[in-house]
Amino acid sequence: MLQNFKSNKIYYLSTMALAGPVVISQLGHTLVQTADTIIVGQFAGTISLAAVSLVHSVFMVVLVIGLGIAYGLTPLIAQENGRHNFKECAQLLSNSFWLNLVSGILLFLFVYYGSMYAMQHADQDPLVVETAKPYLFILSLSIVPLMIFNTFKQFAEGLGFTKQAMNITIWGNVLNVIIAVILVKGMFGIEPMGVRGVGIATLIDRIVMMAVMAWYVLNSVNFKRYIQHFSVKFIDFDSVKKILKIGAPVAMQYVF
Repeated sequence: MLQNFKSNKIYYLSTMALAGPVVISQLGHTLVQTADTIIVGQFAGTISLAAVSLVHSVFMVVLVIGLGIAYGLTPLIAQENGRHNFKECAQLLSNSFWLNLVSGILLFLFVYYGSMYAMQHADQDPLVVETAKPYLFILSLSIVPLMIFNTFKQFAEGLGFTKQAMNITIWGNVLNVIIAVILVKGMFGIEPMGVRGVGIATLIDRIVMMAVMAWYVLNSVNFKRYIQHFSVKFIDFDSVKKILKIGAPVAMQYVF
């Protein structure tokens, strides 16, 4: 067995080099909610903490659905890149962008209206529900930039570039914590915002992450031969179906 490990060591190491940053990136999405809970618990009181916990319990389901749908792009990009079909890679990116944008909007509507209805009929403390409403709305909005971030993230990872998304996610979490503490606690002349503050911090964090990841992919020399064929005007429903065929089962697996 040891001999087998030594002979295949290079494959184990290359797999870990690719997978490690992906694991950290995925973990980063969960850590945003964890950080928000800790900050609210420290500075906003028990009612606010209960409200945040209630929102997170329903939002995480929607979050993993979005992550699963976005994942459908990665193996297709790797496959077409292996065939040196750079134009198809660019077209897949374009279709993934529109798929994830529409999915993000639908998930926002689902999580906001569906979860709002569920919270109001789940026999929860009325004060907790009222406190949770503004946070749920703002957090729901953040799923749209998060889905667009994942479009470019999965594209880059399909080509073997995994560290960039990891770094953006790490710094995004740092930014989220800083802004959340400032808004929740009320610093630098800002009125304390309570749970609304962590929601705004998360939304800002995900918009910044989306912008940085998109800028990196669209401007990096590593992707120049792909991006020269990229256009958001290109929509092909067969490509959308191919992405969904992989992404939808992954999303359901994540949910279960």
